[in-house]
Amino acid sequence: MSNIKTPRNFIREELYKEIKSVVSNYFFTSFNKAQFPYAVVDIKELGNEVLTQYSLDISVYDKEEDTTEIETICDDLKKLLHQKRAVKENYAYVIWFSNCLTDKEEDRTIKKRILSFEIHLFNFE
Repeated sequence: MSNIKTPRNFIREELYKEIKSVVSNYFFTSFNKAQFPYAVVDIKELGNEVLTQYSLDISVYDKEEDTTEIETICDDLKKLLHQKRAVKENYAYVIWFSNCLTDKEEDRTIKKRILSFEIHLFNFE
């Protein structure tokens, strides 16, 4: 049995480690005990055998009245991930920033920004 991770598991682990250096993050949904600020990460996949494309959305939440911290987190994530290139294991990937949007929450005390990126992951199995 091979120790090579599937493309989805590989990129999820890479993203978790990178984003964690800026803000606590969860995939798909946050835990009930998540403390602000935090991010929820979702990746959508379009692929073939060699190149897999992902659409990455990172939703950043905060409860501070001042938006300085959430904007700083968004700026730091953009700096960290935009044009990031890496070759690891049997994979190579590059990430590009697409946009950063504001989303209104039902609870008006919560601030939410959504950063979108595109990822190209190459598999060299």
